[in-house]
Amino acid sequence: MTPSLKKRFWKNAQVASVGNGFVIELDGQVIRTPSKALLKVESHKIAEEIAFEWMAQKEVVDPATMPNTRMANSVIDKIMVNREAVIDMLAEYAGSDLLCYRATTPQGLINHQNEIWNPILNWSKNSLLAPMLTTSGVMHIKQSIKSISIYQDKLEEMNPYQLAGMHDLITISGSFVISMALISNQLNVSDAWYAATVDERWQEKQWGIDDEAAEALETRRLDFEFAYKFWKNAT
Repeated sequence: MTPSLKKRFWKNAQVASVGNGFVIELDGQVIRTPSKALLKVESHKIAEEIAFEWMAQKEVVDPATMPNTRMANSVIDKIMVNREAVIDMLAEYAGSDLLCYRATTPQGLINHQNEIWNPILNWSKNSLLAPMLTTSGVMHIKQSIKSISIYQDKLEEMNPYQLAGMHDLITISGSFVISMALISNQLNVSDAWYAATVDERWQEKQWGIDDEAAEALETRRLDFEFAYKFWKNAT
């Protein structure tokens, strides 16, 4: 989306087929990314979502209401030109995964983390052949090169749009393992989000709900669910 664009000038936004992909036209004028590249996507579903976002704009364009456009821009302007750097960065999350760092107290939280997280790690070990070590506290624990390599290979198999969705799933949840279990249909999106927020849910039960924290958590949840939808639409 062009940064200088402020007011809606078009009547219709529609998807057009171009070669092996799809573009979005505003009254026949193709949309371009902030870097002036053609906003061309491989998935018809994603193209339709982008066109819908542009049609939904009122008098003034609100980028905050256009997540599919934002993600497509990121794919074209960032991921496609820095693919290996993005993969390397995401692979680092597997080396410091949320599920591998456990509470030291209280015992109730320790038990709950074990209940929710251990089955996911067992899935990683048994299904992906990628066992992950755990520790108590925040001191870094080094994961096996083989396990990290297995997770990195999963990223290498993804197209750029899947990588964009996976990027947000991992960075929002703090867990490569949860994100991989989600896209592998080992977890549904609700269970994946609960697993990513075990600590927050525990604190709520102990101390009650803080409105500001709850609002921030809800924003993260919506972003997580959108990232999963984007990943599926890119598949």
